[in-house]
Amino acid sequence: MHIYRIAEMNIAVKARYEETYDYLSDFLTDSADYELYVAPTEEMIRHEAELGEEIHGDAGSPYICEAVAILRVICDYIISKGGFFLHCSCLSYRGDGIIFTAPSGTGKSTHAALWRRHFGDDVTMINDDKPLVREKDGRFFIYGTPWNGKHAIGNNICAPIKAVVFLHQAPENRAERMSPIDALTLLLQQTVLPGERGEMTKLLDMLGRLVENTPMYSLGCTISDEAVTTIHDTIYSKT
Repeated sequence: MHIYRIAEMNIAVKARYEETYDYLSDFLTDSADYELYVAPTEEMIRHEAELGEEIHGDAGSPYICEAVAILRVICDYIISKGGFFLHCSCLSYRGDGIIFTAPSGTGKSTHAALWRRHFGDDVTMINDDKPLVREKDGRFFIYGTPWNGKHAIGNNICAPIKAVVFLHQAPENRAERMSPIDALTLLLQQTVLPGERGEMTKLLDMLGRLVENTPMYSLGCTISDEAVTTIHDTIYSKT
């Protein structure tokens, strides 16, 4: 068993595969205390393999299936602690959390890479696939997690969320503010849903507060530095 510090939670994991411990290793803590214990069963791992085969045509390696099974346990647990997993690419820009979300294949990782190239040391990647969002004292923060995408680009850090950007490909770059209701519909599509149906009300309440209190933007974009400056200037406009 090893204990990991993820989004301000100590989580004990008893894995079946040594590779799973390696997968989680960047979040290892020396603390002996924990609030959640996760020990995936063979049935849980097999279920993830079957889902992978059904959705992606590939069951994936056993340790990846185990890592996903661990994520699902945390997902159900953290709803009551004011948090949820979000499918996105996110970064810290001068201490502000900026989130880029969209369906798979739209270009979230590519757009985040453009920010890193354009702004250099002002940008630090938080997570490139499934970070955790947590609500604390009326504010929302984005946290790095081990579930960091195939390129494993991210860090064990957090930042207060400055903006959420919904990307879509377009022939020219255009950014505009979204209404909370439109943003909520799209955000829900990219949120990892809890397995317990009774937790959905808590999740919807959190998402509602997020879209009401955080600027939400739509960005039609090309793969260019202009796409970066378009949304950057919109987010940080003083008008």
